[in-house]
Amino acid sequence: MADIRKLFTEKQIELLSCSIHEKPKILVASGAKRAGKTYIMDIAFLKHMRAYKNKGVSFILGGATSATIRRNILNDLEDMLGMDIKLNKEQGFELWGNMIYCFGGSNADSWKAVRGFTAAGAFLNEGTALHDTFVKEVISRCSYEGARIFIDTNPENPMHSVKTDYIDKSGQLLSNGRLNIKAFNFTLYDNTFLPKDYVDSIEKATPTGMFYDRDIMGLWVAAEGIVYRDFDYKVHLVDNIATDETVIKYIGGVDFGYEHFGSIVVIALTNKGNYYLVEEIAEQHRYIEWWKEKALELQRKYFGIKFYCDTARPEYIDYLLKSDGENGRVEALKANKSVLEGIQNVGSLLKQHKLFFIRNKFKKGLQEMYLYTWSDKVDDEKVKKENDDVLDALRYAVMGFIQGDLFSFD
Repeated sequence: MADIRKLFTEKQIELLSCSIHEKPKILVASGAKRAGKTYIMDIAFLKHMRAYKNKGVSFILGGATSATIRRNILNDLEDMLGMDIKLNKEQGFELWGNMIYCFGGSNADSWKAVRGFTAAGAFLNEGTALHDTFVKEVISRCSYEGARIFIDTNPENPMHSVKTDYIDKSGQLLSNGRLNIKAFNFTLYDNTFLPKDYVDSIEKATPTGMFYDRDIMGLWVAAEGIVYRDFDYKVHLVDNIATDETVIKYIGGVDFGYEHFGSIVVIALTNKGNYYLVEEIAEQHRYIEWWKEKALELQRKYFGIKFYCDTARPEYIDYLLKSDGENGRVEALKANKSVLEGIQNVGSLLKQHKLFFIRNKFKKGLQEMYLYTWSDKVDDEKVKKENDDVLDALRYAVMGFIQGDLFSFD
């Protein structure tokens, strides 16, 4: 055991031992990011496939997209097997005299691609990113004698079908006494091979609440309450940019509105990696011409600034981009509107005390900080669409800094 403990963590050994000796029909590994789930499931799945050497059977690899299957599974399998994996026109490859086929499973009609299949096993990567009908269809297709299903996933809301249909039924037995479902939960701390400073950095950067519970503790918890729980006006409200910091870049965020408030914010990034909100404009009942005038004023004030804009009104972005004589045009770009990712990035900056707000500029946004809440539905990953106008613009700007000009218009 001394040698194996140099290769695997205690949790990985526990899962692999269960897979080898108890052979559950459905084996699930869920939990924190970077906890070692996918790596050990790769090995467990390989061992299962090896038992069918030269049987001429088929196996299924399922993932959200072909790109995620390549990145999360195939690259690791290449390293483990010491071979290059090239997919044929049917998105399959041969291994040990059998065929492994790859399927994207994120869409409602993805299940159709696996109809008629008979498989000796399947590995479903990122289970919560797969459509429920695809997961169930794949499981039903694993009808060959001794077939098994392997699922790895990060946690989401506690009402997700991966949890209610499989994880919550861990320990279930078949009528013949065989273990039907076994689930293992991984925390970040289970991966004892991670450097301590890396774990410490992740702890300090992960926002309090849902993100911490899921990404570090591996818990299936619902989003609830205030979104930005780490905001502290005593820390995050400041009178000026610190005197020992120099601004190196400005970026704007724009959330269009009419009946509800529209908003423009300007964020300054300093040489110390801190972010400062230096401008906030929030108004109702203003037409796009008015917003363009304000954006041009800010563009003249903050040289080189670009504005990441709400894509709900593409005609407004087109209008901003149109040259207005001597005033020129607004450097408008399409914002990344990934809500959870954006909230996590803003929340991480707050948690690390790297995002600040100039006190006399942050007015409506300050009110929103205390009113911006998650949906109260346990199976809903969304925030309430209220008290979010300035904070949406803030999110667009922060995502613009993080991801650069990936979403720009020509």
